[in-house]
Parts: sequence; C-alpha cells; structure tokens
Amino acid sequence: MGARRIPPKTQKPVRQWPQWSSPGWLNRRLLGALVLFGGLGSLLGWGGWELAQPDTLPIRAVQVKGEFRYLDQAELHATLGGPASGGFFNVDVRAVKQAAESLPWVDRASVRRIWPDTLRVTVVEQVPMARWRRADGSMALVNVRGELFATAGPEALAQLPLFHAPDGAAETVAARYQRLSAPLAVLGLSVRELSFNQRRAWRLRLDNGVQLLLGRGGGEMVLERFVTAWPLALAARSEAIERVDLRYTNGFAVRWKPGAGPGEQAG
Repeated sequence: MGARRIPPKTQKPVRQWPQWSSPGWLNRRLLGALVLFGGLGSLLGWGGWELAQPDTLPIRAVQVKGEFRYLDQAELHATLGGPASGGFFNVDVRAVKQAAESLPWVDRASVRRIWPDTLRVTVVEQVPMARWRRADGSMALVNVRGELFATAGPEALAQLPLFHAPDGAAETVAARYQRLSAPLAVLGLSVRELSFNQRRAWRLRLDNGVQLLLGRGGGEMVLERFVTAWPLALAARSEAIERVDLRYTNGFAVRWKPGAGPGEQAG
C-alpha cells in the first residue's frame, strides 16, 4: 500500500478591522452631544434658579384651619408672616410649622402648599386638662399628656382642677388624676384639687369640698374603699364631712366639720 499524502492545513485569513487615521465623524458627534447636554444643563440650572427666587410665584395667602377656643388667631397670623414669605417653591414649610408650634396654645401643626400661591396651615389647639401651681406660686396649664404649656390666663379656666406637686411631676399627677376620676364620676363626683408632697403622699379635694387623704400609695385600690362606702354611709351627710382619711390598711376615718358630727368616726 502506498502512503497517503496529507495536504497541508491552510490558515484562515485574519479579519482586519478598518482603521481610521482621523475619526472626525466620532469627534463631531461627541462635540454635538456635549453641546446639547451642556445647553440642557444650563437651561435646567437657570430654571431652578428662577424658581428659587422669592418673587417667582410668591405666596399671597396663608390659610389657617382648626377649631379654636383660646388661641389668638391674630397672633398666629403675625407669627407665620415672616416664615411664610417667599416663593411657592422655596418657602420653608418646616420653618412655618415650627413657628406655629412655638405658640403656647398650639399643640401641633401641619403645612401644605396649595397651587399656585397659598399655604394651608392646619393647627390643633392645646386641650387644657388642669391648672398647675408651681413651687413659686405661679400658675400654668397642663394638657392631657401632663405637659405644661401656658400660663393660666382666661377666667373660664379657673373652673379646671388644680394640681400642685414638686416640679417635674406634672406627667405623674395628670396620669393619676385620670385614673382616679373614672370611679369618682360613677358617684357623680369630680376632683377639684389633686396634690402630692415631697414624701409622695397624695391628697385630693372633691367638688363638694370633701378632702380625701390617700397616703403614699394613693391608687385605685385605696380609693375603692371610699367608692364603696360613699353611697352606703357617707353621701347622705356629705355636707357635714370635712375629710376622709383612707391611709388605714383596712378602713378609713371621717372627720366632721366643727359642730356637725361626732368628731372622728372609723369606717
């Protein structure tokens, strides 16, 4: 058998990519894109600068929404005047909100832009729960969260309960007031004064003038003895009672007004 000759392999030609010695077309496109985007950027920058100017779409009206009993609306509008000045887009709504909430009778506020030239400020007024007598004798008001928020001014607020306790205890007193008021309300009674001293001994005075000494615990369990005994033994002679001492473990003692009863009577 003769040897078979294998023909030599032929190499595939290497593909040659076109070469441009001077890519002018690419340079022109890049230059055009840069000019276009540069123009758009300048236009947007100018538009943003123009909108940020106070005299562009200036705020012309400030609407105040809310239900008010004590808040001075003229004072509120005057307070909002400075922060609310400016343009529709650049007015600082946070500053407007903070200005509103800086007033003692404002509990919280929210601010919205109304196209094209109005701010709407919605205000929630503080709800006074009681008066607070400070250590120096000055008066303030307490809201339902136990926060002091204003000096006691309007005469109508003189009908609110009076709290007095060491400074910094307003939240504690407010919470205790709400817990004690509920069982007393069932008897048709309400708290006119509530206090505790440095020894944390609680005392309250009812709307009928009767004082209750609750002691250092001063909780609902102590008051429960009074709530139970009141309709059975005390209500009929309420006008003659000066105070009821509930600091005893299992009972109470009644002090009658001078000339109205037999002195101390254990319950």
